[in-house]
Parts: sequence; C-alpha cells; structure tokens
Amino acid sequence: MSDIIFSYLCLFLSILLCVLAGFKLRAWRRQRGPALLVMGIAALVSAASFLCAAPAIAHLINRVSGVGPFSVLLAYVGKMLFSACAITLVLLWSPSSRRPASREVWAVPYAAVRSEVRRKVMWVYGSIIPAMAVLFAVFGPGMDTSVALDTTYAHRPPVFAFLLIYQAGFGWALWQLGWISWRHAADLPAHGLLRRTLRRLTIGCALIGGYCLSKTVAIAAAAADHHALDWLGSIVGPLSGCVGCLVLASGWAGAAVATWRQRRADYRALHPLWMTAMQVDGRLALDNPLRPWAERLATRDLEWRITRRTREIRDGQLALRPWVPADIVEVARRRAAEHDSLEPQEREAAIAAAAFAGGVRALRTRQRPARHSEQTPGTDVAPGDERRHLVLVSQHLQGPFVAEVLAETA
Repeated sequence: MSDIIFSYLCLFLSILLCVLAGFKLRAWRRQRGPALLVMGIAALVSAASFLCAAPAIAHLINRVSGVGPFSVLLAYVGKMLFSACAITLVLLWSPSSRRPASREVWAVPYAAVRSEVRRKVMWVYGSIIPAMAVLFAVFGPGMDTSVALDTTYAHRPPVFAFLLIYQAGFGWALWQLGWISWRHAADLPAHGLLRRTLRRLTIGCALIGGYCLSKTVAIAAAAADHHALDWLGSIVGPLSGCVGCLVLASGWAGAAVATWRQRRADYRALHPLWMTAMQVDGRLALDNPLRPWAERLATRDLEWRITRRTREIRDGQLALRPWVPADIVEVARRRAAEHDSLEPQEREAAIAAAAFAGGVRALRTRQRPARHSEQTPGTDVAPGDERRHLVLVSQHLQGPFVAEVLAETA
C-alpha cells in the first residue's frame, strides 16, 4: 500500500474515531455509564494511534524526536491502551455470580469489577507497555526509519520480542472482545438493534484479528530470513485492520445513531400536536418556539426537547379538558371499535386525537359543550408509554379518522 493512500486512510480513521470519542464522552457525561467512558477513551487512543501510524505524520514525529522509528512506539502503545480498554469492556459486559442476577450486564458498575480490572488490565498492560519501551530503547536509536520495522529488522531478538509482545497483547484483547460480543449477540432477538451492533463488533474484531495474524506470519517468516510473505505485513495486514476498525466503529456508533434517529423522528412527529396544544394557551410553552427552519435542523439535546414538549402537550390536554365534548369521545370510540385493523394502543391514540381536535374546535368557536367528557382520553397512559402514545396521537391528528369524527359531530 502506498504511503499517500495509507496516510489519507489513517487520517480519515483518526478523525472518525475522534468524532466517535466525542459522542461517547458526551453521552457518558449525561448517563455516567462506565462502558461509555471506556469506549470513549478507547476511541480516543485509537485515533491517536492511527494518527501516529500515518506515514506523513510518522516521518514528522521521527524527524522531530530524532529517536529512530519513535512513531512506531507511539502507535503501538496507543493500541495497547485500546487493548486495555477492550479488556475492561469485556469485564463490564461479563456476567458474574458475585453480581446481582437482576442487573443487566450492560449496566454493571465499575466498583463490581475494580479488582478484576486491576488484576487483568492494569497489571498486564501496565507491564507490557514498559517492556515494549525498554526493548525499543535497546534497538530504536540509530535505526533506519525509511524501511518497515516488522519485516526488515525482525531477525534481531529485541525487535522480534517487541513485535511479538505487541501482537500478543493486541490479539488477546481482540479475541476477548469479539468472543463476548458474539456470545451476547447469540442470546438476543434475531433482528434487534443490539444484536446487529454486537455482530458488527464481532466482525470488526475478526477483521482486525486478521491484521494481527498477517503481521505475525510476516514477522515470523522475516525472522527466519524468508521475505516472500512480506506483503502480508505491508498490504493485507494494514488493509484488514483499517476495514476492521471501520466495522468496529460502526458497531460502537450504530446503537447511538439509531437512538438519535429515533429521538429526532419522535421530536419531528410531536410537532403538529405541540403546535395544536400551543393554540390552547401559548403561555404553556416554557420557551419561545423555534423558527420552522431551526425546528427542522434541531439535532442537539433531543431527549430534553422531547421531554419538555411532552410536558407542554400534557398541560395543553389538561387545560382543554372542559372544552372536550362528550359526544365526540363517544363517536370516536364507536368508530375506533369498527376499525379492526387498529391495534389497541393505536386505537386509544386515535380516540385521544379526535378528543383533542374536538376540544380545540370548541375552544376556537368559544362554544363550551353542554356536556364535556369527564375523562379525557389518553391522560391516563403509563409514563413509560407516554412518548409513543403522543407520537401516535400526533400522527392521527391530521388523519382521516379524526376528520370523519369531526365531520359527524359538526
């Protein structure tokens, strides 16, 4: 692989991983889940590792440091730090008899695995990194940086030991992370989002493991003075590692992106219902409404925006209660019962939408109903189902069902 192509590829991956790290660390600040923090740190050190591995940056580091292939040491240490994070994730995701059986493996507190992290991560990788630094100090100074370290100098014992320690530490972490991801994915529903995410992690670990395998074979052959397999270490290995990193990053980002897309879809779906609620009493809004273009482009703090919008809609329903005609609710219930295709949750949402629209119509005309509905439909929904219910209400608000009910009761 040419230096120019590999430089662009490494820089692209470095930027991508920095963005991923930013999202994970931001999510950690909101939720304080240890796995989010570990994934954020892993993405950050991986970004630094790819940056140091880019030939254009590596030449600059070597020239400034004046210590042989110093960029190689930095890149490899970055991957060891990623490996330490990967093993920590495995411990956080691994069930243990010492932890409460009811607790989900994705929510294990760090305190429950602190001793295991100290024993399996800090001691192991805390020994590997200094050992690599000592070996590098032995062979690094004065080494030619214009040639590949792993195939040109693999016959030297310090270099060979340095490379094998690195590959062993990296490969072991990938195996552990891939295995735990595959095992948990096998226990999940066939088409669930979390299962797809874990499958991507497994595939990504396998592809990056191909990098370790290719490099190890090339190093062993070069140490025996057989350079016919150098292409495994210079082409196949880096390419497999880069593709695997993309797949792994997509796995880590997949669930977050899907959650964000669902929140944004819910936020947009609630807009018609919220605008109608503001017609009941504009003072219910906790803040001035966004301009239409800003509403369409809203991407940040969606969970908070949805929660606030939900409260404002609920306040609008309560304020509208004296204006909801009982006959509209009765007609809506009768018509909903005639629609066999409606699921129970959707049927209740359609009735609530008709009642809401009928109340707004009465309020606009200032004609208080002679008999208002004692129980406004949809106000007794469980908190856990509230968002989904209001999204369905908003979707039905401008639909044919509500139009038919309003026409019959006009």
